[in-house]
Amino acid sequence: MLKKSVPPFVAQMIEIAQLFTAEQPELDKMEADLSELLRQFYIKTATYSLDRWEDEFGLERNTALTLMQRRARVLGKLNSNPPATVKMLENLVLQVMGANAVTIVEHYADYSFTVYVNTDYLVETFAIANEAVRLARPAHLSYKFVNRLIRQASSKMYYGIAGGYIGIVRGIVEE
Repeated sequence: MLKKSVPPFVAQMIEIAQLFTAEQPELDKMEADLSELLRQFYIKTATYSLDRWEDEFGLERNTALTLMQRRARVLGKLNSNPPATVKMLENLVLQVMGANAVTIVEHYADYSFTVYVNTDYLVETFAIANEAVRLARPAHLSYKFVNRLIRQASSKMYYGIAGGYIGIVRGIVEE
């Protein structure tokens, strides 16, 4: 890396080459440390700074939770600003769960709504998203979550003739 920062004739000098060889590991370590520090400024990539994020949002520290669950709690608190609109609640669930898509269907006659969450896999932050919506929603509305797993499947049809009869076999293959 250092060799690219000076003209080629300077990089070929023996003294400079030895200097670069000695200093490059330290510079690489410093760059890695700075990259790790930068990750701590963002909730979605924070590791050792999660305690501070939880303190910032008034959350009780729970080290028994996984990093993903702790991040989801902080994101839930960050994104639950009133007033609770459909768009705000959808965004809240998207941020906490990291889902592919979230749709909220309102049921006006029942004073309720349904949260449809599309994910590729079962998410460990489902309970945290449920709690975040419970705290952010208007108190007079009930709700329910529906987690729809997205499957990659294709249907194939096979035709065959045996003894004068035509048969159709349909198979579903998950990929």
